[in-house]
Amino acid sequence: MFTTRFLMACAAIGAATGVLLIPANFAAFSISATVPLAYAPMVGLWLIGPVVALAVLRRPGSAVLTMFVAGVISTPTPAGPSAIVTCLMVGVAMELGFLVTRYRIWRPWLFQLTAIAFTVLYALSAYAAFNISAMSLFAQGIFFALMVASQMVFTGLGLVVARRLAATGVARGIAPTRRVGVGPVPRRPEADAEGRVG
Repeated sequence: MFTTRFLMACAAIGAATGVLLIPANFAAFSISATVPLAYAPMVGLWLIGPVVALAVLRRPGSAVLTMFVAGVISTPTPAGPSAIVTCLMVGVAMELGFLVTRYRIWRPWLFQLTAIAFTVLYALSAYAAFNISAMSLFAQGIFFALMVASQMVFTGLGLVVARRLAATGVARGIAPTRRVGVGPVPRRPEADAEGRVG
């Protein structure tokens, strides 16, 4: 169930992400078709919002709601309403890795693995959209390498931001309480009738 605090947190992260994506959309539309190699390193920017939302809030729907807000905020760009669709696609893609694990694993490797899977699928679609096949094999390799590197860097950056936000207590009462494993309590030695410890 979505609480008011949860929705407000998603809206705040989404708004910050949307503001970040406004200049990114302008830059992407100006260089993606003409200079794909310059566009590839930017792809990871779209991952910061959902990564922060999932890492801080740790609840189903965090990435989708956050990116919906981000998409709405970033519509006054050349992307227009399609910014909402793009952002929702990113949000849904990032949720899938955690849905598979039933939102029980929050390790950095799962964030990176999910982001890599999304980046590979996006790169395949970009292959046709940006006419990557017209490039040399070396340039194609650089294009895909830059996309993956961008994803890794910005996913890592999102996790750093998330840790700092979590340290401030913004997710208190929203994110599920972490259970701390406690080992068996050692039994105190018993004293005999004369008070000696056995």
